[in-house]
Amino acid sequence: MSIANEVLLQALASRRSIKPKHLCTPAPSLQELSKLVQTAMRVPDHNLSIPYRFVVVEEKDRDKLARLYEQAARNLGACEDKVAKARSKAFKGPMIAAFIVRLSPQEEAGGTEALLTAGAALGQFMQALAAAGFGGIVLSGSLLADASLQSAFCRDAAEKLVAWISIGTPKPDAPKPMPEDRQPVLSVWEAPQC
Repeated sequence: MSIANEVLLQALASRRSIKPKHLCTPAPSLQELSKLVQTAMRVPDHNLSIPYRFVVVEEKDRDKLARLYEQAARNLGACEDKVAKARSKAFKGPMIAAFIVRLSPQEEAGGTEALLTAGAALGQFMQALAAAGFGGIVLSGSLLADASLQSAFCRDAAEKLVAWISIGTPKPDAPKPMPEDRQPVLSVWEAPQC
């Protein structure tokens, strides 16, 4: 293996999720973000489909997002402390992007291929983000199921808001990646006896 390939593998193996409290400005510009999303589009797909999209929440719209979070928490029956905590999530991290997936059960394999493509794209986006010197974390949670939040981001019933991505520059004191010491999830198939 070439030295360049070894360095690339080492970089891929050292990617880590970085919580919003460990991110600072600058976040990528929309032009930089566009390049990173284009990198994400290089994943395996089915018939060149792109069953996902990234939506940046601009700074000026964070208060509107906070109100949606607040309402979603109330819809779940949260107490006022949890409503306030939900609201505060809209202001964490230098940049927030929504990750939306289009799943159509009518498609071949019932949308499984679309889901695999979307997951691969999200993973590759996070790797590209790290390679460009930025950091981030993919976040989900019960608020995502809220109908008002879904309709605020989704174009139609086939789309689903599945995650938030908090993006920025890692602070110098951000936790370092833990070594990957889990056993590889790899085995050799044992064919059944016929």
